[in-house]
Amino acid sequence: MLLLALSTAFALDASGFELLGTSGDPDSFARIGSARASRSGSWDALLGFGYANAPLAESFPWGRETVLDSVGTVYVGGSYSFGGLRLDGALPVHALGADQTGSFTTTGDARVGVMVPAFGESGLRPALGVQTNLWLPTGDETHHLGSIGPRASLSALAEKEAGPFTLVASLGAEVGYPETERNVVAEIGPMLALGANYRITDAASAGLELTSQSDMGLTTWPVEATASARYRLPTGAWAAVGGSAGLTEGVGAASWRAFVTVGWTYTRPAPPAPPPAIDPNLDTDGDGIPDVTDQCDDMAETFDGFDDEDGCPEFDGDADGVPFERDVCPRDPIRPEQDPRYSDGCPKVAEFAGDRIVITQAIFFAEGRAELMPSAAPVLEAVLGVIEQHPEIPYFLVEGHTNSNGSDAYNLRLSDARAFAVMTWLGDHGVPSTRLLSKGFGESRPLVEDGSPDAEAVNRRVEFRVVKIEDIPRDARRLDIPGDVRQR
Repeated sequence: MLLLALSTAFALDASGFELLGTSGDPDSFARIGSARASRSGSWDALLGFGYANAPLAESFPWGRETVLDSVGTVYVGGSYSFGGLRLDGALPVHALGADQTGSFTTTGDARVGVMVPAFGESGLRPALGVQTNLWLPTGDETHHLGSIGPRASLSALAEKEAGPFTLVASLGAEVGYPETERNVVAEIGPMLALGANYRITDAASAGLELTSQSDMGLTTWPVEATASARYRLPTGAWAAVGGSAGLTEGVGAASWRAFVTVGWTYTRPAPPAPPPAIDPNLDTDGDGIPDVTDQCDDMAETFDGFDDEDGCPEFDGDADGVPFERDVCPRDPIRPEQDPRYSDGCPKVAEFAGDRIVITQAIFFAEGRAELMPSAAPVLEAVLGVIEQHPEIPYFLVEGHTNSNGSDAYNLRLSDARAFAVMTWLGDHGVPSTRLLSKGFGESRPLVEDGSPDAEAVNRRVEFRVVKIEDIPRDARRLDIPGDVRQR
């Protein structure tokens, strides 16, 4: 309210409410802002709604007459922090204005501001910052809601936390575009503010603010007291609500006003903390390799000649699936055909593996015949050695298999003859005939499908399987059939 005589052409901004608090931080102040910038890359977006009752009145000898009856305003604004600075701004849209001419809708002066933190809070020293603002003449001077030229302000802010309380003070000046309306002159005017916030929880706060801002020198002092509350959800959404009352009759000090603001805060995640410094001599696992170079500082190196410098224990040096504790040949991996569950870790031509003797080389026969080729001798000698090492096993079944070339009947006869030839060789070289049986299966048990590139070579094979007496096939062939088998 104003006790000075004003003309109806008065062109100064009488809205009186500056939304300097564009942050959703519960410690922020609605009309003062904050002396702190958020983490670089963080931002806020907001939408506010405000109503002011009688922000401007004229004084005559016979009393006061209201010039601006009421102003309902929508505020769009936001802030962005980068490089230690905070850039913010707001655009007021006076959607529901009423004055002596009737109702109207117009924009207000847009504001752009930069807050530069000077010092962070430390001990008794408060956080200090400098806030500068620029208002662009986007408002409507005919309704006393916009200047005819730009305005600017510069102020210093001091902010201090004291337990759950946050205290702020601001001192500065605002300068407007030179203009004179009757006995009110646009010039340099004071900007003063005091505020106190009480943090109820980490997400909610309530506060009081006392603000005065004008570019009209000391001619008019618009002072308002504001109470507000703010709440922010973990998702970043926030809301603020508040009300003000004019304590003086300066231009822009409404008899009362109310406002509500909703917004969204994005806080950029903090960078990961650097790893703690490591004592260059620390050796957690006591293996003689310091932690700074030890890739397994919680497990001691085994020093077995395999990657001893990395600090990690090795369990299978040649990566053949046979662990060190039973790998007789730790530097020589077993062959792919061998089963690491049963192998001693050495590559072998023949090896006992649970219920069978595994061979890693093929037994070759003359083409289409059951005649063993000379190259088969080393393989059969290896099989002979395995059988001799396991006298506890009473029966070995020699199985013959073929690929799908030829008829079923032919393949069955050929596989049976070849299995019998292998059994005969073993019997001739010292294996008791009572321990040997043979049977041909032809093409009925392929290892891979016929369409596979190596089907012919893989499916044509001889296998050696351990059998119990009750599992001996009835049509198995023997060199010497014992009585217990004849009786079956």
